[in-house]
Amino acid sequence: MTAAAAVVVMRRREREVREAFQAANATSAINAMSLESVGVEETMAVRRLRRHSVIREASPGLFYFDEDVWQSLSGMRRRMAILLAGTIILVLLLAAYGVVSFQ
Repeated sequence: MTAAAAVVVMRRREREVREAFQAANATSAINAMSLESVGVEETMAVRRLRRHSVIREASPGLFYFDEDVWQSLSGMRRRMAILLAGTIILVLLLAAYGVVSFQ
């Protein structure tokens, strides 16, 4: 599996976790629930979202999905992807015009 495919799969799994929290209405500290009640397991996607503080622990064993942090994280990821794509395009253009050599 290529790196790009792995990223696509991880983002899809994160969206599925988000949808589960939304369906369970566990989107605020007041409505926090156990992962079991939300219907998700402690997967890599859940661990990543917890590490980024998207899934927050309101009290021991009770979690909620922070939409504001999700939107912020999504925006940061989008900006990083645009920056990376722009850098690659710039390097390719410079190589095409002979400014940069890959030898």
